[in-house]
Amino acid sequence: MMPKKLSKRLSACLDALSSLSRCADIGTDHAYLPCYAVATGIIDSAIAIDVIDGPLARAKQTIADYGLADKVELRKGSGLKPLEIGEVEGVVFAGMGGKLISQLLLDSLSVAKSLQLLVFAPQGGESILRVTLFENDFAIIDETLLEEDGIIYPIITAKPCTKRREKYSDIDIIFGPVLRQDVDNELFISKWAEEITKIELVLENIPEGNERRVEFMKKKKIIEGVLAGATS
Repeated sequence: MMPKKLSKRLSACLDALSSLSRCADIGTDHAYLPCYAVATGIIDSAIAIDVIDGPLARAKQTIADYGLADKVELRKGSGLKPLEIGEVEGVVFAGMGGKLISQLLLDSLSVAKSLQLLVFAPQGGESILRVTLFENDFAIIDETLLEEDGIIYPIITAKPCTKRREKYSDIDIIFGPVLRQDVDNELFISKWAEEITKIELVLENIPEGNERRVEFMKKKKIIEGVLAGATS
């Protein structure tokens, strides 16, 4: 069977793991990423993990279609819990929000700390994820933005670090310590211009003096400042 072409997001995740030989796909759904990666020789073997029976059945079928039962192992469980330390070198978390990813990392922190690379494609909540990574001594080593189906997504690559790094600033947490270095990037500008629009809509329904209004106003001001620097 010819490998099914991956989405832009999954392709970007796989690119970030291409230096490794054995990886796990968390929340694998159809198992397209691990099957493509092994079938094309990008990695040697993989573990596909999901917690829901429906996706597990789809993944099992994909693995069978590719004839990869000896190289792509399917496991049921939540996050990194089905993994033992040393079984894989890297993992991908795609198709879930940053808050859920953070919780799954914290649930299996010893396994997460044993990995060489962790790649995330969060569907929102990336600031929450960045805070979790910092507070638990993971270094963000790469970030990129891509657009797929009209939505701009971040891809975040991290690794465990042996000593505590300096605390990220609010700007690092909101925009990303790597992404903020390229504020003239068209996708960066588009993403945050859209965020300002969303904040303005929210503010219309929050009364003056409300604490949430203050928080949204603060974030809006930070974004406007960064974008002003990008367009100056």
